[in-house]
Order: sequence, then structure tokens, then C-alpha cells
Amino acid sequence: MEFSKKNIKIILGIITFAIGLFAVSQNLTSVLGFLAGVVKIFAPVITGFCLAFILNILMNFFENKVFKGLGKSKKRVLNSLLRPFSLVSTIITMFGFIVLLMFIIIPQLEDSIMLLVEKVPVYYADFVSWIDSLVERFSLEVSTEMLHNPQIKIEDIVAMAEKIFTFESTGDILNTTMGVTSTVVSGFINLVLGFVIAVYILAEKEKIGEFVNRILNAVLPEKPYKHLCDVCSVASNSFANFITGQFTDALILAILTFIGMLIFGFPNAAVVSVIIGISALIPVVGPIVGEIIGCLLIFMESPLKALLFLVFVLILQAIDNNFIYPKIVGKSVGLPGILVLVAVILGGNIGGMLGVLLGVPIASAIYALVVDWLKNRQIEKEEVKVENTDEFENTDNSSVETVEE
Repeated sequence: MEFSKKNIKIILGIITFAIGLFAVSQNLTSVLGFLAGVVKIFAPVITGFCLAFILNILMNFFENKVFKGLGKSKKRVLNSLLRPFSLVSTIITMFGFIVLLMFIIIPQLEDSIMLLVEKVPVYYADFVSWIDSLVERFSLEVSTEMLHNPQIKIEDIVAMAEKIFTFESTGDILNTTMGVTSTVVSGFINLVLGFVIAVYILAEKEKIGEFVNRILNAVLPEKPYKHLCDVCSVASNSFANFITGQFTDALILAILTFIGMLIFGFPNAAVVSVIIGISALIPVVGPIVGEIIGCLLIFMESPLKALLFLVFVLILQAIDNNFIYPKIVGKSVGLPGILVLVAVILGGNIGGMLGVLLGVPIASAIYALVVDWLKNRQIEKEEVKVENTDEFENTDNSSVETVEE
């Protein structure tokens, strides 16, 4: 190996990186604490960029579909209204969904859960009576004393649930609430500031993108700059396609569930349909959770209808998984089914619920980058093969000419 100026820089860079990595490993707690402090400081900015990325998908829909005519108008006044109209429509849609969730769905869900809690003792008494009848009919030598006198009283569970869902606070709950008040207030302030930042980003996204692009172009060499742009483009498209496809599939599933529940006469159609749709946003495990909650809400009205609803929603999920989801999400993400499951499991183990939500789009971006890299490598190998073939043919031709001479 020659000790040229370039090689010396590479060696020094490797040594510096190794020393830095060793120092970080020896002070991992301090480094993580420092990173957590930095993230806390920039939390509103990070929240703003995340909100802007998600809302930008909806705003693009308004710009390209709803108000498309304003963008194609030759009048400058109408053309300038495209962005404000799209941005305002996006904000109204977002707040409309929040209002629907907070003031309509959640109160209905709370009432349904409270009704279920009130009926638990009745269901438990019926269950014990059924067990007693079976024991008596088949003359089983089984004691049901534990069922009649459980260690944990059903009444105590009901009273605890009522305190939780009716927000009756005891001294301990009050102390706990006061302990987390500062965290809740801080999170709310960060969310509000993040929303304001997101609005500014959406309003001037082209200028901000051009400015960031100029900085990266000025700082980075040409080859790393192009590679970084390609990676960011693939990651952005993967996230956007996944979010769009997931929301579209969840909306279709919620609508089909609502229509089916109305046709078959299942109770709580609106609440259960929204729960099914929201839970469908979480890959793999979300639909299971939604089905369980839906069955519980219907069970308090009629156990038979709860069983029929389970059959109905399982059939609907099968249709969605085999026909709707692959067409909407599968093509947009391009991730094989086994990798979707692995991404959800690994994401959940690493980052909890947030990891479950982000696991699939991150895996999709990595998968797209790997596929793109493999295609480029294949093209490079074919080009090298063609060059070698041409050189071989030129060598043979020159040899033949020499022999003829």
C-alpha cells in the first residue's frame, strides 16, 4: 500500500472514527442523555416536520385533484389561490377528524364501555349458573365454590372501572395526575408549536426545499450529494406511498364495515366502524385489536350478534387482505408480506407502538434502496461483461488479421 496523501487521509479518518466510536461506547449513558436533551430542545421543530410530511400528502390531494383547475388557470389571481385553498382545506379536514374523534366517537365509546361494565356482574352470574347446571346434569365431581366466592369481587372490578371511565379521582389519582401535568402541558405546547411550524413549512415548502438543496450541494461533493438525494427521494416516496395506501385501505375497510353492520343490523355501527378503521392503520396487529374491541361492544347488546359480527369481520378482513390491501398498499410499498411481518415485530420490539407504525415504511425504504442498488450492480456487471466481450472480439480480429498478413 502506497502512503500517498489520499491514503493517509483515509487511514486518519478510520483511526478518528474508531477513537470516536470507542469514546461513545465508554460514555453511552452520557451520550444518550445528551441526545435526549437535544431532541427535547428541538421537539417542536421535529414535530412540525413530521406533521408537515403527513399533511403534505393530504394537501397534494387537494392541489392535484380538488383545486386542480386553479393551478391550470391562466389568471395569476386564481393561480395564486391554489396553495391557500389547499392548505386551509387540509387544516379544516384535520381538525374535523379530531372533532369527530373527540366529541362523537370517544363519548359513544365511553358510554358503550360503561354499559358493558355494568352488565359484567349479570354475565358473570349467568356464566356461573351455566357451569352449575353442567355440573349437576353430568354429575361431575367438581367444586364451583371458587366461582361463587372469587378472591377478586366482580363488584370491586366494576367500581374501579367506573372510577376510571367516569374520571372520579381519589387522592392517589390526583397526586399521579399532578405529577404528569407538566409533561402533558409540555407535550401540548410542543404539539401546538409543531403545528404552527408545519403550516409555515407547507406554505413555503418549495422555497425551503430549494434552500436545503443548495446547502447540501454546496457542502457535499457531487457524488455523495447525488447519492443522498436519491436516498431521500426513495425514503420520501416510500413513506408517502405507505401512509396514503394505509389511510385509503383503512377508510375503505371502515366504510365496508359500516355498510355491512347496517345491513345485518349490528348495534353501535358508527363507533365500531371507526374503531375498525383506526385500528387498520396499525399493520398486522391493528385489525386484531379492532375486532376484539368491536366484539366486546356488541357483546353487551347481544352475545349472538357479537359472534355473528366476528364471523362477518373475519370474512371482511380476509377479502381486504387478499384483494384490497395488496392492490392499494402492496403495490405502493412493494414490500413482501413476510418482510411486513418482520418489520412490525422488530419495530414493536425497538420502539413500541411508534416502532410498529414506522417499521413498515422504514423497511419499505430500505427494501427499495437495496433493490435499486442490486439493479445498478447488475447493470454495471452487464456493462463490464459487454466491454470484456468487445475487447475479446477486437483481440481475435487483430489476431486473425495478423495471421492473414
